[in-house]
Amino acid sequence: MVPTAGIVIIGDEILSGMVQDSNSFFMVRELRRIGIDVRHISVIGDDIDEIACEVKEISGRYAYVFTSGGIGPTHDDVTIPGIARAFGVQPVIHEKLRDFLVKHFGFCLSPEQLRMAEVPGGAEVIQDKSIGLPLILFRNIYILPGIPEYLREKFHVITRLIFNGKPPGMRKVYLTEYESRLAPLLNEIVREYRGVKIGSYPAVNRRDYCVMVTMESRDEECLRSAVQSLLCGVPPGKVVRVEE
Repeated sequence: MVPTAGIVIIGDEILSGMVQDSNSFFMVRELRRIGIDVRHISVIGDDIDEIACEVKEISGRYAYVFTSGGIGPTHDDVTIPGIARAFGVQPVIHEKLRDFLVKHFGFCLSPEQLRMAEVPGGAEVIQDKSIGLPLILFRNIYILPGIPEYLREKFHVITRLIFNGKPPGMRKVYLTEYESRLAPLLNEIVREYRGVKIGSYPAVNRRDYCVMVTMESRDEECLRSAVQSLLCGVPPGKVVRVEE
């Protein structure tokens, strides 16, 4: 069975248009590379109840959940209490996080700095020399920062230490045929090859092709057969190229 994931992007700055989200794109690409299918992406604000509701639902639906944003020392960093509320626990100070902060900031931490050591009760932290502040894991939820540079360094730890899956195979078929004329053939291939995920993407302002058809499957033989059915089904001379 293919493992699945949901992504929750948290931050009023995303919803207001002040900051453009790049974290979801990065995580989807990286998760696909290690064989995990992302089935859900949501963007919500810095609201404890909304975070609690969203994370609780997504956590029960998918094998893995990745949150981005809302962890830090300021008043609007409410991801930790939101996730804690979702599962009926309290935010607590994690000793390993506090020790790290003491080494970084000095022995006397301010209340705001100490907030950065909070985790939902029962969470674990994952330490690695390649990252600064350790990674927080609560149940099946990986709690990640919103700053892209920090998120990416922690995400590389997740993919390197925790997951070792195989990505699906992919083919990209570029055609000089209109999508509307391809639709009956694509529908037929979809019915015949249930294990192949097919996408059709018309080109805009391209002279070399009209549409790109993508095919994905973890069954390489099935994928090859589906691609061959497409190549044999289009009129002669309509195939520009096939890419893996």
